[in-house]
Amino acid sequence: MDNFSYPTRYTTLVALATTYQWNRFKILGSLLGTFTFEEVRKNKRPGDAREWTPAVFMSYQPEIIPELTLRAFYKRIFRLPTFNDLYYTNIGNTYLKPEFTNQYDVGFTYQKNYTNRFFKTFYAKVDGYYNKVQDKIVAAPNGSMFRWLMMNLGMVEIIGADVNVQTEFQVGKVNFRPLLSYTYQSARDISDPEDTFYRNQIPYTPWHSGSFSLMADYKDWSFNYSAMYVGERYDVNQDNIQYNYVQPWYTHDLSVQKKFNWANHQFKVSLEMNNIFNQYYDVVLNYPMPGRNFKLILNFTL
Repeated sequence: MDNFSYPTRYTTLVALATTYQWNRFKILGSLLGTFTFEEVRKNKRPGDAREWTPAVFMSYQPEIIPELTLRAFYKRIFRLPTFNDLYYTNIGNTYLKPEFTNQYDVGFTYQKNYTNRFFKTFYAKVDGYYNKVQDKIVAAPNGSMFRWLMMNLGMVEIIGADVNVQTEFQVGKVNFRPLLSYTYQSARDISDPEDTFYRNQIPYTPWHSGSFSLMADYKDWSFNYSAMYVGERYDVNQDNIQYNYVQPWYTHDLSVQKKFNWANHQFKVSLEMNNIFNQYYDVVLNYPMPGRNFKLILNFTL
């Protein structure tokens, strides 16, 4: 606890919101006030926070396609650094600035239920967004991979898209629920045109990532398969050059679960096999993740 800051933060949130609906069109507006006061024994950071942040959400359901909902929103997001960001020993930075984001989003959802015995439901959600982040809070090594420091990136421009597709169908007595998700994200540092990394992708943010999962249920048995993919990235040195390149990685996981009833209590046994193909990968450079591993989980509900 040497040189510990002993911080206390008091936060007051005030929200004003209203909704207007006309036929199939709906609009919601809100204004959030965030007021904070901090008391710190040591290493006091400058200033308290008093911010108002607006948001506007709109949606529309076309009459000819009632399963479809068109959506759009604008949000201004205010995020204070956490106590770990500010005061964690040898890592925290008491001069961190709050993070502000202007977020614009357009998208749609489509959900349809079916009555036939094979196909049950179909659900799709697609969003495209543009974010502009001022003083984005990130972590970076401070001369050593074992000592990191929190810092602000002056301005980050993010253009991205999220796609989620889910369905449910039944084969005999087995119920299947596949889920597919994909994210594209271009997150570039636009703080200073004089920087060598100007308009480069920010550290550890892949352009492409996604996952696929398949869940199956049969009586008291459950089966789950999932695959995750994270595309190429660059490490904390910020310049998008070959030396800082981080390889894509993927994992495959399996699990099986069995439910029992015993003396009016539920008992579950789960067996998991994670990283089936024993792939070596780093989420953060030089911090290897576990290879193939197994878990046996017993769950008893009183």
